Amino acid sequence: MNRRRTILAFIIVTLLIVAVVIFTILDKRVPRAPSDHGNSAGNLHNGGLFFEMDGKVYFANPYDSDCLYSMDPDETHPKRLTSMRVKYISGANGFLYFYMDSTKKSGSVGGLGTVANQYGIYRCKVNGSDQTCLLRDFCGEMQLCGEYIYYITKLDGGALNKIRVDKKNRSVVAPEAISPVCYDNGYIFYTGVSEDHRIHAMNTQAGDTISDVLPGHLFFPVVKGNYIYYMNGDSNYSLWRTNLMTGETEIVTSERIDYYTLDDQHVYYAYANGQNSALKMCDLDGYGKTVLFEGVTNSLNVTSHYLYFKVYGNDDVVYHMPLDGTNRISVLTFD
Repeated sequence: MNRRRTILAFIIVTLLIVAVVIFTILDKRVPRAPSDHGNSAGNLHNGGLFFEMDGKVYFANPYDSDCLYSMDPDETHPKRLTSMRVKYISGANGFLYFYMDSTKKSGSVGGLGTVANQYGIYRCKVNGSDQTCLLRDFCGEMQLCGEYIYYITKLDGGALNKIRVDKKNRSVVAPEAISPVCYDNGYIFYTGVSEDHRIHAMNTQAGDTISDVLPGHLFFPVVKGNYIYYMNGDSNYSLWRTNLMTGETEIVTSERIDYYTLDDQHVYYAYANGQNSALKMCDLDGYGKTVLFEGVTNSLNVTSHYLYFKVYGNDDVVYHMPLDGTNRISVLTFD
């Protein structure tokens, strides 16, 4: 009887150890899929300071040194996830990806971690745990494109690189600082840098092959449905859009703009006109133009519930506007 109990106990202990090992392996595994997509192009063109995923909003909190925070879409339950400044926030499958550096550090956190000089592309779980540096480099814009993070390096004139989300298969994609933020259905739509300023498409699922899309001097592309939106440098940086299916091109607004982002209903843009500059909104086809805020604005980011923006010269304050049709603008605060 004692021998049977000993064998049974050994089997139970062995199974528990195996279960713990399997759980640990699965817990450390980083899920990835070719269909994964990060933040919207409009938000990333504006620094990627807000990103919504699976019922949570992740954002760089200006009231705590731009550290990464999470909150509910209605702005309740804010929680700090990092102790240093972040931008270009994206994510998928329960993980977040972002650029983090120690140029700003939370004053509410102490210890050796706040003294270290850190920078690079990081990954963590949505609760802030398991923070991992994927790449130690000075980087610009970045985007989650399928299984890879595509990113711009800043040194030596800049280049487009990629690294898989599990920190493997790092490689150079192009020897120029191509912005990867406009990603849609396996393609990166970008403006040429060194040879032209046309919009091109890079097929990330076919060896990063490149094809031409639109001629001209066109900037900050954003794909929404069948349309690609862009600022037209040949037309005083007004906003245009082209139907990718039919090729039909039309102007959205003839006003000169500095920044824009959009959701499924509206375009939000910073109208540039000296003392008359303003934050404006219009329908996706350009109708229904409305002045929302008078002043020079930037950092336009949108979620399902709010439009967020900053005013030139005051990076430490974020304004927000609920997307309920009231157009009520106020300073974002947390109780």
